[in-house]
Amino acid sequence: MNRRIAPPQPFAPVDSAETAMALARGSAWAFWIWAAVGLLQAGLVWFQGDAAHQDVRGATTGFMIFFAGFAAVLGWMQHRKPNRVLPVFGLAWALYELSALSVGLLVGAPLAAPGLPGWSIALGAAGMVLCLLLHIGGLRGAAAMGRLASAPSGDQA
Repeated sequence: MNRRIAPPQPFAPVDSAETAMALARGSAWAFWIWAAVGLLQAGLVWFQGDAAHQDVRGATTGFMIFFAGFAAVLGWMQHRKPNRVLPVFGLAWALYELSALSVGLLVGAPLAAPGLPGWSIALGAAGMVLCLLLHIGGLRGAAAMGRLASAPSGDQA
């Protein structure tokens, strides 16, 4: 299988250092997906925001852009030097986002910023599920990298 085209599955066995690195870098892709969805929603708030909430449009958009930038930087950090800390943070954040969305659906609370279309909320939820899976794979890959790095080499005789 050409790993440049198809990344390994998040729950596949980690059998080599190359697979472990690819899985760990999958967490970087999850951060970049989070940033892209955040920027899309920030643009929607700015350009299609609810007319009744124009007074908070700038603050909401700025907050969303800040978090998108934060996610992009975390993705860059995980891609440059994969570790276990960032996938754990991303996993916790994705679980928080999905649980907040679920609770909002259960109690009938507004799901997002005022004026966002339903499709963008659904896209955000789907993105968070994808991020959750990629962070699980990233954590597995980073743990395997640590395990493979500390394993004694069989070439010594």
